[in-house]
Amino acid sequence: MKRMVNVKKILITDSEAKYLIELLKFIIKFYNIPLIPGVKGSIELSTEDKNHFYLHYFISKKVNNKMSLHLRQKYTNINLVRINIDPKGFHKNADNTVHGNRMLIYSTNEWIKKADGKTYVRAYDLPRSFSNTTDLERVFLDFLVYINVKEENKLTFVRELL
Repeated sequence: MKRMVNVKKILITDSEAKYLIELLKFIIKFYNIPLIPGVKGSIELSTEDKNHFYLHYFISKKVNNKMSLHLRQKYTNINLVRINIDPKGFHKNADNTVHGNRMLIYSTNEWIKKADGKTYVRAYDLPRSFSNTTDLERVFLDFLVYINVKEENKLTFVRELL
């Protein structure tokens, strides 16, 4: 069952969201990330000035190479940016539909235009910097670059469980 978000008011502006996405972030501890179907988890991130974030990840159990990653600010619980690796999926913006692999970015304008009380992201085609969407490890690493995370060898990717 999908969890629906009911947003009564916008808590930050688009420029504040952009600032939070661009802040240099650090991974708090070491993580082993299994890149296998059905896995989901979170990575804790922090900035030098103690902003805290979660990087959530999910790999589909039913659809091969389908993955989502999103950056959420801890204290406001706002999803700032999300990537969906899903060639068959889509997202309906207020004025168009984006098909296939896509990025969803926090948008007060989209929240106002859609006026559905839950949509506060706008979908875009996946940036070209995501060069190999069939390699989930590469997608993960490209997303870390996009959201400005200094990885510092704190992530290990496991492609299969023993």
